[in-house]
Amino acid sequence: MALPRYILLSSATLFLGWALVALGYNMSVTWTIHHNYSKSWDDFFIHFSWLAEWAMIIIASSIALIRNWKSALWMGFALGIQALMVAGIKWAINAKRPIEINPDLVRQIPQLDIHHWQAFPSGHTAVAFFTMGWLAMNYPQHYKYPRVIALSLSLLAVGIGYSRMYLAQHSLIDVCAGGTLALLILSLASILGKKWKLHE
Repeated sequence: MALPRYILLSSATLFLGWALVALGYNMSVTWTIHHNYSKSWDDFFIHFSWLAEWAMIIIASSIALIRNWKSALWMGFALGIQALMVAGIKWAINAKRPIEINPDLVRQIPQLDIHHWQAFPSGHTAVAFFTMGWLAMNYPQHYKYPRVIALSLSLLAVGIGYSRMYLAQHSLIDVCAGGTLALLILSLASILGKKWKLHE
């Protein structure tokens, strides 16, 4: 299956991110990513980041519904719970975004509305890590190249997290938190779905 490989690869990337946060490199990594830029990369990441607003959800849920509607409804419910948790944590903590941490270091990117508060955790990253795992879960077992699929989906999820730092919407810790929360909910929903025989 592609899902266990996806979770392993994504977890390894998040572990590296958390290690950098623990070592005190949260903002230095964020600023390095944000300032390694070009006009074409600005345009690309604005649109790439947008995928985690609805496109990834629509694609993952549509494929899931075609394969198994009971499993799709269950995982969709789990994604909804995740969204509520992310919103609740954001509201409760109301953490600063990079522009509030150091406005002098934030580049003004045309056509981008920079947010100021409710940074932790990154909702876009949470959606990306969950939906890419959802796609991995629905990758047919008899298909070839599950490792390639798992790696590709993991890179897409990580790429969304990277885009949030590139656009100065989030710092490394926000991205790691969003991804970690998503993997935990994804794994729990998958385990419970198997226990209740929803994924058959």
